[in-house]
Amino acid sequence: MELKKYRRIAGLTQEQLAKKSGVNATVISRLERGERQTASYESIVRLSRALNLEPEELVAVGLGSPEPHRADDAERAS
Repeated sequence: MELKKYRRIAGLTQEQLAKKSGVNATVISRLERGERQTASYESIVRLSRALNLEPEELVAVGLGSPEPHRADDAERAS
């Protein structure tokens, strides 16, 4: 998964990226391992901002089409 590559280039751990982006570290881990193929639009935007990328770059490298926003989206860090 390219997300891992971009995270490492930024010099961040999964936990640091989670804190910086507001996306749960478990979600980041699952995306990097390929256990999860897509992310919500909000998560893609948050991750891309934290990595200084455009959202389209993350979608293009393998996060797939964004899932529609859900009110019960549990991807945010608490």
